[in-house]
Amino acid sequence: MNDKIKHIASQSLRNLPISRDEALYLMQINRDEIYDLFYWANQIRLRYFGHSVKTCSIVSARQGRCTEDCSFCSQSARYHTSIEEFPLADTNTILDVAKCAEQAGSTSLGIVTSGYGISNSGDLHKICDTIEEIARHTHIHPHGSFGILTRDTAESLVKCGLKRLNHNLETSERFFPNVCSTHTFIDRMNTIRIAKEVGLEICSGAIFGIGEEIEDRIDLAFTLKSLDVNVVPLNFLHPISGTPLENSLPLTPMEALKIISVFRFVLPDKEIKIAGGREKTLRDSQSWMFYAGANSTMTGNYLTTTGRKVEDDFQMIRDLGLELAGNQD
Repeated sequence: MNDKIKHIASQSLRNLPISRDEALYLMQINRDEIYDLFYWANQIRLRYFGHSVKTCSIVSARQGRCTEDCSFCSQSARYHTSIEEFPLADTNTILDVAKCAEQAGSTSLGIVTSGYGISNSGDLHKICDTIEEIARHTHIHPHGSFGILTRDTAESLVKCGLKRLNHNLETSERFFPNVCSTHTFIDRMNTIRIAKEVGLEICSGAIFGIGEEIEDRIDLAFTLKSLDVNVVPLNFLHPISGTPLENSLPLTPMEALKIISVFRFVLPDKEIKIAGGREKTLRDSQSWMFYAGANSTMTGNYLTTTGRKVEDDFQMIRDLGLELAGNQD
């Protein structure tokens, strides 16, 4: 067994910070030593989360016609992707999705709207009504992803009962201009800071396989650590025809699993959620995501791409001897 990996793991097991150089060493591991990396990432997961696995679902509440130019996203109005476009869904439609997600076993439902942010007071009022109705009629936790937020908007969301905001940083500050030119990395950081200041929990992560270097992956992990986010969703590019990244090759399963493991070393006590693109990238290795250090996953369909059947994911979790977490956040 690689003694250096073991030494770095001993720090994470005690929730002591590892260095950037140590994380970079882990990200560069290859061949059989990858299995040492997975072993220790799994030990860290067990140390902080035991055999419990959380699941969540999302709903696309407003889709397409986005003013932004994120290079991986099928919802940008700048790209011709043939996705279905629709305005903000009504409260009953989203409430029905929440009830189905709860019945299926998800602990939370992320309400996701396309666009730079919440564009008008009418939309904000409808979103707040929806959050209140979900809280009133289900036990599922309503979370949200609404783009760039102002302080007033964030405070309104807290007042109506929102507990957690999803706002992915996507990649490192260095690489971000290659991903988006219509807003900045600092814009995203400011939204997270505002959300934290008004009392929201933060779900923020990344998308990999978009042309970034391994150093960008490391930098992002440490940025998320400095922000002390609650949940770290890790997405993997699912190339969509019509987007600038349509011809990108997916990461190999082992590279994706290595990313998961290194994030577990850097963020030992944080919920690490495997989300979009896992089916296409991990393929037959999907069950390995937990042994690589993840303790959470998104189930069902994503925004504009389909996922696996929820029943198949739950069966996979049971087959691994893991336990579905109760409805608690």
